[in-house]
Amino acid sequence: MSSNIDAATHTEGCVTPTSYKELLVQNSGITMTRQALPFFENLNPSILPCLYSAIASLSQTRQAHAYILKTGLLANTLFSTKLISQYVNQRCFAQADLVLRSISAPSISSFSTLIYSLNKSNLFTQSLNVFSRMLSHGVLPDSHVLPNVVKACGKLSALKFGREIHGIVCKFGFDSDSVVQASLVHLYLKSDRIRDARNVFDRIPEGDVVTCGALLSTYARKGCVNEAKEIFSGMQRLGVEPNLVSWNGMITGFNQSGNHIEAVVMFQEMHSKGFQPDHITISSVLSAVGDMERLNIGIQVLCCVIKLGLMHCKFVISALMDMFGKCACAGELMKAFEETEEEVMDVGARNALITALSRNGLVDVALEIFERFRVQGRELNVVSWTSMIAGCSQNGKDIAALKLFREMQSVGVKPNSVTIPCLLPACGNIAALIHGKAAHGFALRTGITTDVHVGSALVDMYAKCGRIHLSRLCFDSIPNKNSVCWNAIMGGYAMHGKAKEAIYIFHLMQQKGHKPDFISFSCVLSACSQGGLIEKGWHFFNSMYKDHGIEAKMEHYSCMVNLLGRAGKLEEAYAMIKQMPFEPHACVWGALLSSCRLHSNIRLGEIAARNLFELEPNNPGNYILLSNIYALKAMWDEVDAVRDVMRSRGMKKNPGCSWIEIKNQVHMLFAGDKSNPQMIEIIEKLHKLNLEMKKAGYLPNTSLVLQDVDEQEKEQILCGHSEKLAVAFGLLNTPPGSPLQIIKNLRICGDCHSVIKFISGFEGREIYVRDTNRFHHFKDGVCSCGDYW
Repeated sequence: MSSNIDAATHTEGCVTPTSYKELLVQNSGITMTRQALPFFENLNPSILPCLYSAIASLSQTRQAHAYILKTGLLANTLFSTKLISQYVNQRCFAQADLVLRSISAPSISSFSTLIYSLNKSNLFTQSLNVFSRMLSHGVLPDSHVLPNVVKACGKLSALKFGREIHGIVCKFGFDSDSVVQASLVHLYLKSDRIRDARNVFDRIPEGDVVTCGALLSTYARKGCVNEAKEIFSGMQRLGVEPNLVSWNGMITGFNQSGNHIEAVVMFQEMHSKGFQPDHITISSVLSAVGDMERLNIGIQVLCCVIKLGLMHCKFVISALMDMFGKCACAGELMKAFEETEEEVMDVGARNALITALSRNGLVDVALEIFERFRVQGRELNVVSWTSMIAGCSQNGKDIAALKLFREMQSVGVKPNSVTIPCLLPACGNIAALIHGKAAHGFALRTGITTDVHVGSALVDMYAKCGRIHLSRLCFDSIPNKNSVCWNAIMGGYAMHGKAKEAIYIFHLMQQKGHKPDFISFSCVLSACSQGGLIEKGWHFFNSMYKDHGIEAKMEHYSCMVNLLGRAGKLEEAYAMIKQMPFEPHACVWGALLSSCRLHSNIRLGEIAARNLFELEPNNPGNYILLSNIYALKAMWDEVDAVRDVMRSRGMKKNPGCSWIEIKNQVHMLFAGDKSNPQMIEIIEKLHKLNLEMKKAGYLPNTSLVLQDVDEQEKEQILCGHSEKLAVAFGLLNTPPGSPLQIIKNLRICGDCHSVIKFISGFEGREIYVRDTNRFHHFKDGVCSCGDYW
């Protein structure tokens, strides 16, 4: 047989069996003694490729394994290591590990082969287990094994084990090995231990561009501007020349950390040093420019994009549209969209376009383009649908948002933990409780209710739908509460006039270790305003800066003016406005004007109105409030003068409007509107209720009709108020005893308040009415506001 092997020859470039033997003799470490000679003379030719070739079949590897076991040569390092290598090439890690365990005295090469292969296959836990066995065998690691096990620690976030390996590195003198040290730097960066990473980095004798880039990117991302620049400028000390990846790391990192100016400066420096930016650079700097709202810089970057020929890059197009949207340049945004070739408009660019249009209030245009994409069959994903739903919710298209949510599910797009918080505000805005509960049910089925954003949105939605008890249940079920959750429940209690509960939550928040922010104080001050708690309000207002270091903002002054004004302390409210450290906005003067309307104070009302006319010259609500103050005093000439100014400026009073949800559908009713198909029945129902109220001694409060007409016409006007129409509509279309939920776009008038109180007792209904000021919960002839609103 041996003579046949020796005589065998192959074509040029192939190895003969004879040369296999020679190589094995040279590399096996076996001396050609009389005992070893029979092995090589009788070696089976079928196993030679396994022991010599880089790749062998699994069948060949198993044959070689069996032959080596039979001949007792498994202890030979070359054979055992080569066998392990062939098994891992076939991803037969269990067999490779079996071979390793069969070796009585395994070498470092045997362990390193398996560790490297396990790492390469992302089997990091098994890799660390093999390393632990290696140490238990007394085999010391080398500079090839250590970077692999450190990498495994980083992938598994096993910082504790990684620190132990760092100790081994120092103990056995590998702290001067640049590759080992670089792996430790990456481990600490992935574990968010930037100081430890820096300590190791400073000891590296020879740096590399990847390690330097990783460290400076992390510094930039964390907003450590000086440290990032120090590393960047110190790269030359290590003999490392910054490359494009390094520049991109700095620019992207600065942008992500909110240091947008630094990102733009780095881009300019990069350009001045002759580095050509790529799509990553351009995308990052356009995002920074958009956040800065610096259109002039954005145009310069656009010129660079055109020069580099990157207008066909989908990432650049997305970033460009996002930048125009943030800079409120709707014209440029649409121009970029119309001039972009369709193949470049991927789903990311479409999402950027929809979001940018919605952000600039062009939600109707966004809806039109969104529908066009759908008709054309363009790819749209959950982000596309969520962006459109969010745009509708934020721009008063609440019913459209609900419709989109139903449609996205009908076409097979599954909502996620971002979609639900975008939808729920639309449910709350129009008190669409059934839709809100359906969204809650979806969140429960998909297991996303524990998400803090979903939980906070549910708290807010139930509060706006009048179900504050459900709001509290959702709040209590959030496992890891943040300030948004606490503020949501506080705001809900304030909206419902539950000042004591809001104050309790405010204190509980601090007991649980959460610091109140400026929104927290807005909520608690609003609660004090709804409850008329003047002393408490002053306490919280003064404690903002004194105890928490928070400077009072415009909304805090507005709350205090509202609190004082509603309590009749108008002069004190006006004095506070005059003492403000900055010019009061319309919200502050508006709070004073509303209070003047409540208490019929003409002098301060005129002062507040004059300021509002300057700040909001096209807001008809301010003119109406002043006109109502004059009407309360029967100053009809002054009323006519205000109305003439409105007519000359083309302003019209916003009509009273109320929403009511019945059988999964939201209905709108306008004051004095006769278009509802059931209007005759509604009027008849109100007429019958009016007779019952008069029997009970109720008389319509016609003084609230601020028009110079006779008493009978005033009664008819009162009967046409939208909230009364909505209540009657609800009574006609819901089962007896079921609750009614109504939202009004204006403040509820005193007469409607009295009428709905009566109806709640007479009809045995719970009636929830949310006006622009607060929630009114009518039950058994009583309102939750205690007639203080």
